[in-house]
Amino acid sequence: MYTIIGLGAAGCNIAELFEDSGYKVKLIDTEIEGENCFAFSPQKTPELYEEKVPDLTDFFKDVTEKIILIIGGGGKISGASLKILKQLKNKELNILYIKPEEKLIGSLSKLQDRVTYNILQEYARSGVFKNIYLFSNPVVENIIGDVPIVEFKQKMNKVIFNAMNAYLKFNSTEALIDNSVQPKEISRMVSIGLYDIQNNQEQLFFPLDFTDDKCYYFAINENELKSNGKLFKIIKDSMLEKVLDQTKISYKIYSTTHEQNYCYVVAYSRKIQD
Repeated sequence: MYTIIGLGAAGCNIAELFEDSGYKVKLIDTEIEGENCFAFSPQKTPELYEEKVPDLTDFFKDVTEKIILIIGGGGKISGASLKILKQLKNKELNILYIKPEEKLIGSLSKLQDRVTYNILQEYARSGVFKNIYLFSNPVVENIIGDVPIVEFKQKMNKVIFNAMNAYLKFNSTEALIDNSVQPKEISRMVSIGLYDIQNNQEQLFFPLDFTDDKCYYFAINENELKSNGKLFKIIKDSMLEKVLDQTKISYKIYSTTHEQNYCYVVAYSRKIQD
């Protein structure tokens, strides 16, 4: 089981959604209180947040062996991320990074986003982190479409949570059919997306510049699995259409009680994303 750590407002808002799914959750932000919360003193710059990171040994004493740190790009508190992660260096570390809309943030936030974004990818590629999962706010906004303002942030966070939670659940559950291959060891930049089974269309939540591997996770209604004799051929044919010279395509099929079939696609890249 993973421990989910939220850093900053955006990271904490998404991390909180994992509590109802049985994950251990830790929240780090300014002006935050409650069980499993750690409050930083507000600082004026990312450099000061990095400088002021305290000893979190006691706060992290009950975390599990696998960690996912959730960060929203551009926040000043993201300057503390590397020093926080250093205190968890004996764990399996993963990053969930949410890339903001650069055109709508200030110059300081833009610079901080670029620095944190590139450094965390470099650490992932070098093997310090297992994976870095990338989400783009503009892409997620486009996918959710028209949403009332009061529901907007909640809907955005829910989409990111649903994708990441489904990915983790799938990988801890035995598939009915498993045609997957292990991603390349060096392919640590990861993007999750939606695949429309009916229309054979997909959209990643972060558009990768280059893809080494893709795996499709099909969740099919249990009754349809028993009654639809054509479904397996449809899935195989759609996967064969996606085979590319440089990208390995694989898939898994799971049984679900959901009425609607759905599919997530997970893409892996070895390249630092610009």
